[in-house]
Amino acid sequence: MDQQVSQMFNQDRLIQHLGAHLVSYNHNYAKIELKVTEQHLQGHQTCNGAVIFALADAAFAIACNTGEHPAVGQHCGIHYLKPGLLGDTLTAVAEHKASSGRSGIYDIQVMNQHNQIVAEFRGTSRLIIK
Repeated sequence: MDQQVSQMFNQDRLIQHLGAHLVSYNHNYAKIELKVTEQHLQGHQTCNGAVIFALADAAFAIACNTGEHPAVGQHCGIHYLKPGLLGDTLTAVAEHKASSGRSGIYDIQVMNQHNQIVAEFRGTSRLIIK
């Protein structure tokens, strides 16, 4: 693993606390997995939306930081389509869609182990150039 990307992922205390794993990454791409456990459940006994958001956001962060310059999130939104259930393995896949100047657009799909879409996340990144 590239040291910068590995260090960034390993220093994300929230995503480490949640138990997510960086599966793979490449230029403008990242894949992260999380097994839904009891600690991830909300009152309806489904995966808390904040956990799903955090998983998607972590994939977004890795994907937009695989280039020459570091980047931060400028804007993002999520659509929840299906609940994550206890025992599910959720996979967030982030892919670059477009760039203009210092801004980039990334789409992140969160899917369960049955390849069903749980959530769609779109993020806009901003390169940090000093």
